Amino acid sequence: MALHIEVSNPAQRTAFEHPSGPLEFGRGPQRELPRCVIAGDQSVSRDQLRVEPLADGRIRLENLSANTPVVVEGQSDPIIHLQARDLAVPVAVTAGRTRIEFRPVAVSGSPSQQPRTASPISPPAPTPQAPPAPATVTLPPGAADPPPGLRSLPTPERAAAAAAPARARPAVPSLEAASGVGPWLERIIEIQKISSESREFHDTAARALIDLVGFDLGLVLLRSGEKWTIAGCGVESDRTTVRYSQTLLKAVVDQRKTFFDDLDSLTGSGAGASLMDIEAGVASPIFGLTDDVIGVLYGVRTTQGLVARGPITPLEAQLVQLLAGSVGATLARSTASQSQATFEQFFTRELSEQLALRPNLLDGHDADVSILFCDIRGFSRISERLGPAGTMEWIGDVMGELSDCVLAHSGVLVDYIGDELIAMWGAPVDQPDHATLSARAAVDMLAAVPRINERWAATLGEPMDLGIGINSGVARVGNTGSRHKFKYGPLGNTVNLASRVQGATKYVRSRILVTDATRSRMGAGFASRRVCQVRVVNIAEPVVLHELGRTDDAGWGELQRAYEGALSAFENRNFHEAAHLLGDLLQTRPDDGPSLLLLSRVANCLVSTDRDFNPCWELPGK
Repeated sequence: MALHIEVSNPAQRTAFEHPSGPLEFGRGPQRELPRCVIAGDQSVSRDQLRVEPLADGRIRLENLSANTPVVVEGQSDPIIHLQARDLAVPVAVTAGRTRIEFRPVAVSGSPSQQPRTASPISPPAPTPQAPPAPATVTLPPGAADPPPGLRSLPTPERAAAAAAPARARPAVPSLEAASGVGPWLERIIEIQKISSESREFHDTAARALIDLVGFDLGLVLLRSGEKWTIAGCGVESDRTTVRYSQTLLKAVVDQRKTFFDDLDSLTGSGAGASLMDIEAGVASPIFGLTDDVIGVLYGVRTTQGLVARGPITPLEAQLVQLLAGSVGATLARSTASQSQATFEQFFTRELSEQLALRPNLLDGHDADVSILFCDIRGFSRISERLGPAGTMEWIGDVMGELSDCVLAHSGVLVDYIGDELIAMWGAPVDQPDHATLSARAAVDMLAAVPRINERWAATLGEPMDLGIGINSGVARVGNTGSRHKFKYGPLGNTVNLASRVQGATKYVRSRILVTDATRSRMGAGFASRRVCQVRVVNIAEPVVLHELGRTDDAGWGELQRAYEGALSAFENRNFHEAAHLLGDLLQTRPDDGPSLLLLSRVANCLVSTDRDFNPCWELPGK
């Protein structure tokens, strides 16, 4: 049976007669079977359709494309990949934006011997009329008009607001238009499965503009300030020049919506050479986690071909906008996931979840906090013995144990500096009991030391120990890093004093020292004693220090009374009584560091002829 076949799309109108046998349709060149080459519709696959005439006025259609379904007019189910269907002629089908009609040849017809592709037939010149009005969009105050020659779509979040209640319901898309949506949805699902941190993610999104819309160039452009970076690129051929219009990108950023259609008209408004050979295209914003424009999905058709391929349809522009939204959502999820992972390096999981919901908590502000500095004693000596690799393994184990103590008491890990850990309580959320929490964490740190020493006894050859200092007061808290690296923490005199208190543990021979400001905020249940008043380096005001001991020490109460009695006698210049009390105390606690230090100071005063006595001890160093 001979067939009369008509092929039409926005760029091509072809009619011919096919005498008999199988015939293929597609964008690719002829292969083994005769072929009708489809021009101007990139949504048609290179191998799209095979038709074979049958007896009794029927034909068999087989879809060769894995991407584009073939829709039979009058039937709801499309012909999918490698599926064949017998149909009575006349019949018409669509693939992408191309319509193919099959009719039997009249008896008087003289079919040609081979299929031929007629030269594209230009449609009749339209009756002069006003150009179509651009899509109606409600712009914010001060927004510029769309660039001339372009149409635009409302941004997704404004789409509902842009539609007036009195407007007529939009027409339902035709079956021909709807047939092209399936491949888009499949491609979006494919893109979402790819890691957004890979180049493949952006390249796949850019390539979708070529495969599904028929662009010659597809780009994913990401924005950093005024600078644009090509994150993903797809080209139809090696002859395609990769470039983009800064004018168009600025319009997308300023007006936060999708522009499409005759981009070439921008050349008259200062776009320059970047759009000189552009026939049509789309530029759609990619929105970030905070609803700012972080990029643009950009695709264009060039005028390098011989056939004009027509304007971008609103449906195509909406599909590009849908793809841009999917890219933005995937990037936003990745950013949120990275932020969550970053938060959990510093904060407890519960606090991380609060910060994800209330990121303003990280803004800089003054807060009443407690700051803890913890130093590993003898680090230099031990690291020299272990070497770099062994030191890294050991310090990682130690810092892991100490960090667990901080997080177990709802603290924030501020920083690790060599052999030192810094932690904070009281921010970013208020903690009225921040001093108590910090003290409990410090006591737990000392309790962890025997476990660590047991694990590393054979390797270290000596036990390690800690020095911990805590101070409480007002500090400025927020991101103390930069725009390149996030680091949440405190700044101010409260922090500086906490560091000096940790340094004082070496001179006072104590493992945990807290300032009077911290001790006054702590609750009950701690073993503590006032050990001295000191003046630390670079801080003018003297500070009273308290030592925290083990709550399971049965003799701590007696130690506290005896020592504080001796300290009061010393401060009142009753040196003989102080020496007597300390002598008795050292009979039962011969290794008590603060008692030995105080006895040394008492002895110096007993033999000194200097009448200027000051009970405040000026520390010799940090």
